[in-house]
Amino acid sequence: MKYLPPFELIRRSIEISTVRGELRVNVSYEDFVKLLKTLIRGIEVDEAWYVRTYEDIGQAIKEGSVRSARQHFVDDGYFEGRRPFPIVIDEKWYLAENPDVAESIRTGIVTSAQEHFDKDGYSEGRLPFGL
Repeated sequence: MKYLPPFELIRRSIEISTVRGELRVNVSYEDFVKLLKTLIRGIEVDEAWYVRTYEDIGQAIKEGSVRSARQHFVDDGYFEGRRPFPIVIDEKWYLAENPDVAESIRTGIVTSAQEHFDKDGYSEGRLPFGL
């Protein structure tokens, strides 16, 4: 990540209220997407990896309907569940946190924790390593 917008910018973009003594945030869907795009613009995109991994985007760039892998990721790719770069998991940690994946490897459904993460784990919201 090269840039992270300051909290104050984000705070000014949302409506904050108190409900039963608890702070609540309210934002329109359009503003929510706008906030997310502001955040993900700071993510570095491995352009070469992205076009190899997502061949449809590589083709769209060649045809001129998409400007760049980075632009696609910010405008659409993130929202489609695409990754901006390869994410290498901590195999031992991943299997300890996801016993169902360990069982899938044992039964031959997937060959590794990395394969599971790349195929399904990322889109399921599973963490690749402890944060």
